[in-house]
Amino acid sequence: MATFRVNPISEFVPSDQELIARALGGDGAAFGILVERFQKKIYRVAYAITRDDTEADTITQDTFIQAYTHLGKFQGRAELETWLTRIAINRSRDWLRRRKFVSIFSHDDADSDDRIYAIEPVDEQPDAERLFMSHQLRAAILRAERTLSSQQKIIFRLRHYENHSLEEIAELLGLRSGTVRAHLFRAIHKVRKELGEWVTKREGVPDEAL
Repeated sequence: MATFRVNPISEFVPSDQELIARALGGDGAAFGILVERFQKKIYRVAYAITRDDTEADTITQDTFIQAYTHLGKFQGRAELETWLTRIAINRSRDWLRRRKFVSIFSHDDADSDDRIYAIEPVDEQPDAERLFMSHQLRAAILRAERTLSSQQKIIFRLRHYENHSLEEIAELLGLRSGTVRAHLFRAIHKVRKELGEWVTKREGVPDEAL
């Protein structure tokens, strides 16, 4: 990920609003501090959606370029971090629309209905059978991922990779929480269906027996 060297302006830690005002007044170092403050978070969001280091790096840089050129339009009704995250999400969404891609989803906590639980071999030196099963599982997840719409991918990844709540995702995307929940539910259903078919085939159990 590209990084920016910034020399501290003073001993105290200026607020986002103070730095914005200074940047609008022509202080380039002030905007540089904002970049340093938020670039890791913006990169994580971009990478969570694209699953591509190079694209995430490009989107991160483009996000700050767009933010700088439109800084005068920032009205402060949302936090600067939220505004930057929205820009990154929109650029990531554009990337999703432009190209077809694949990625691997992982599991998180075990007490939420809107999570995918995919158990993979964790041995440091897995045997051939476990390794083969792991490859099969990843292939099943990839097949399921291709069935998701662009909006479903974004919501799913913000939830699972960045661990955003439904309310936070709704705010970032400008959607109602119920709409986000519906998209997430459909995405989870599609992925679980594909994984269920994979388990059935792997165990050699007819669909009727499930």
